[in-house]
Amino acid sequence: MRSVRSALAAGLALIVVACAVVLSQSQPAVLATNSTPLNTELAATDDSGACQSGERLARGTDAIRLSLGAFTGPPVSVKVISGARVLTQGEHGSGWDGETLTVPVRAVSHSASSVSVCFTITHADGEGVKLFGLHTAGAIAARTSTGQALSGRLSIEDLGDGHVSWLSLLPSVARNMGRGRAWSGVWVVLLVAILMLAATALASRLILRELHE
Repeated sequence: MRSVRSALAAGLALIVVACAVVLSQSQPAVLATNSTPLNTELAATDDSGACQSGERLARGTDAIRLSLGAFTGPPVSVKVISGARVLTQGEHGSGWDGETLTVPVRAVSHSASSVSVCFTITHADGEGVKLFGLHTAGAIAARTSTGQALSGRLSIEDLGDGHVSWLSLLPSVARNMGRGRAWSGVWVVLLVAILMLAATALASRLILRELHE
């Protein structure tokens, strides 16, 4: 019985510690963007890639968000190149969806300008990938791996660690969750949290009682 109580207490303590660790972390922040809207489909491909020059790589970047869309996306690899030197690179596995893809890359310690962001799409079950962005002149458009100009430029964002933790955002999250309901207000979120804690305490008590009997 004592071992069960210890295991239950340890499990609850681990949940509390895990929540504290997650809430203390910072949300990803946009460090740099090329300010290109992704309201136009530029191309569709299932086994190709492209490079876009004239981009900026911000210091502290550890992920790059590309305006690629798919229902079940294939693997994608990214390289940031300055001249003949690869400044950073990374890859994302298959199974992603949506109209943007965030690819983790090796953290960057120094900023760089006039770099090329290149990505390669690996063929996977014929799943097509759409490239979104803005129509531009061919001289500044992204180019495929064969050198062919696309009809415009993609939206690219450099992401890194922010300075605002998830814990500090809890008040604003609670306010937003409490809106648009028959009973609105932050107290609704607090009530739900209290009920969840009460349910956890009741379940733990019932477990101990059943084992005791």
